[in-house]
Amino acid sequence: MPRVKVTTPDNPRFRMERKVGITDLNYARHLDSMAMASILHEARLQMLADLGFTEGNIYGLGMVVTDFAIEYRSESFANDVLVIDVSVGEFNRYGCDIGFVVSNSALDQIVCKAKVGVVFMDFDKHQLADVPAAFKTRLEMPQARVA
Repeated sequence: MPRVKVTTPDNPRFRMERKVGITDLNYARHLDSMAMASILHEARLQMLADLGFTEGNIYGLGMVVTDFAIEYRSESFANDVLVIDVSVGEFNRYGCDIGFVVSNSALDQIVCKAKVGVVFMDFDKHQLADVPAAFKTRLEMPQARVA
């Protein structure tokens, strides 16, 4: 099976820093893949919060993850400071891709690239919903702050 190759939108919209903790490590004493998934989830939610949204309320709609891929490039260890750049793009009728580039700040080295595909849902109706035009407009506003 070929390796996963992740391409991310090249318009970082948000940046978050996160120190790798002891509880983020696996038996090999490097950053665990499940911990990375949690870190990326946190970065997505922080980006939404910076835009004034929650995962459950983006102009009255919810956001649901449909796919998730991570392409690792290097290891990360306890006390490393990760810089997570978050971008949004590849819009379609119901959703978009949220891309992540995670770097080790001390080594200026990419740890991984990741992509999350999301769709918008009307939770009350249990139906897919079109991407709110105002969401796209909000993303075009001046850059968010660095968390």
